[in-house]
Amino acid sequence: MDYIQIDRTNCMEIILLEFPAFGTQWDEHLESWHLPDRPIALDIAAFADFAVETICLGVNIEIDRLAEITELMLLQGDSVIEYAWKTMFLEQIAIGINRRGFSVDRFTHKLQPLGFDRWQALDRHIHTTIGEIRSNPRSPR
Repeated sequence: MDYIQIDRTNCMEIILLEFPAFGTQWDEHLESWHLPDRPIALDIAAFADFAVETICLGVNIEIDRLAEITELMLLQGDSVIEYAWKTMFLEQIAIGINRRGFSVDRFTHKLQPLGFDRWQALDRHIHTTIGEIRSNPRSPR
């Protein structure tokens, strides 16, 4: 794919072109969110749910494509897309895969350099936050 700036106007179009099987879930998502200026993060979160299911099925070629689109969104996405991809997509992948009892390695070992770097940053953040919560529990009031 040639370089194009990915933003809220073309992000989901690119995803749907690359992952036509997401179309049914996309239509359901659109029916449930009737906002005229729906935040792109909601749309990316819907795609993350599809991605979790795909990763859990273990179809390597599809997991490879998810890793490729992750790199694309991080490299060519504007600041809004890049931030939403890091915070919504990658985080939902981590949570969704773990909740289903699978290893995130199914996905992370396929990530390309930028995607893997962002994954490691997210992983460090999650572990730091969990550590802080465990070491500083709220006192009952």
